[in-house]
Amino acid sequence: MRGWFLLFWCWVGLGWAQPVVDDLGVSVALPRPPARIVSLAPSNTELLCALGLGPRLVGITQYCNYPPQVQQVEKVAGYSNLNLEKIVGAAPDLVLAARGNDLEGIAALRAAGIPVFSLDVQTLAGLIEAAGRVGRLAGAGEEAGCLQADWRACLGRVRARVDSSAEQPRVMWGYFGEPVYTAGAGSLIDDIINAAGGVNLGRQAPGAWPQVNLETILSWAPEVLLCAAMGEGQTAAGELARLRGLEGWKRLPAVRQGRIYQLESDWLTRPGPRAFLALEALAALLHPAGDRG
Repeated sequence: MRGWFLLFWCWVGLGWAQPVVDDLGVSVALPRPPARIVSLAPSNTELLCALGLGPRLVGITQYCNYPPQVQQVEKVAGYSNLNLEKIVGAAPDLVLAARGNDLEGIAALRAAGIPVFSLDVQTLAGLIEAAGRVGRLAGAGEEAGCLQADWRACLGRVRARVDSSAEQPRVMWGYFGEPVYTAGAGSLIDDIINAAGGVNLGRQAPGAWPQVNLETILSWAPEVLLCAAMGEGQTAAGELARLRGLEGWKRLPAVRQGRIYQLESDWLTRPGPRAFLALEALAALLHPAGDRG
C-alpha cells in the first residue's frame, strides 16, 4: 500500500513537469507551479490575471495597465526591449513572452536558466488554445477550463446573432488621418471582424497592417468604419462630423449612413481576454436586430 502511495505522489510530482510547447516550438517543463511570474506583454498580463495568477506577478512591461492593480508590479521591460538585469533580479520561475519581444533577450534569459514560454496569438481560437497551455504550465488548468468555456459560450452567442442576420457589412478599421492604416489578414482585428459577421476590407491589401490611400478606400466603399484610438476628448461622433466635411470621405456609405463606431482600442489590439468583449460589442453594432430576436 505504501508503495502505491509513493508511486501516486511521484506521478503527481512528475505531472507538473510534463512539457508544454510554446509558439516558438520550445518545449517548456516546470518542476512545480510557478510562484513568481514575469509577463512581457500587456495581453499576457491580462491573461494571467484572468487565470487567477495576478498575485504571482513580479514583473510586467511599462504598457501593462489592466487590470488596474497590476500597475503596482515592478516594470521590467518595454515591449521589444527587455531589462535583463531587472528580470533576472525578480527571480521568476516563469517568464511569459509574446510576439515582438526581443528574441536575443529571450535567449539570454533561457541561458541564465530562467524558463521562458512564448505566445504568438493572432486569432480568437488561438487565444482559447493558448489559455489552456498557459493554464497547464502554471498549475491553473481548472481556471483555464472555465475561461475557455466562457469564451466558447461567447462565440456561440455571437454566432447565433450573426446567423440570424442576412447582412454582412463591409467593415474597415483604421486611423483615418495621414497616413491611413488598417488591419489586414493575419491580424487579430481581422479575425474579430469576420467572427462578428462583417467583411474586413483591409484583408484586400497586402500585409497585416497595410497603409492605404483614399482612392483605395473609395473603391472598397466601407459600410462601417471602426475608429482606431483617438486623442483625449475625441469621439466617434466628432470623427463622423470631420469626415463629412472632407472631399472623398463624405461619399463613403459608412459616412453617409453615420455608421462610424469606436471600441476600446486595447480590446481590439491585445490578444487577451477582452478581445471577446470586442467581439460581442462589434457583433451587436453590426447586427443590432439580434437584440430583438
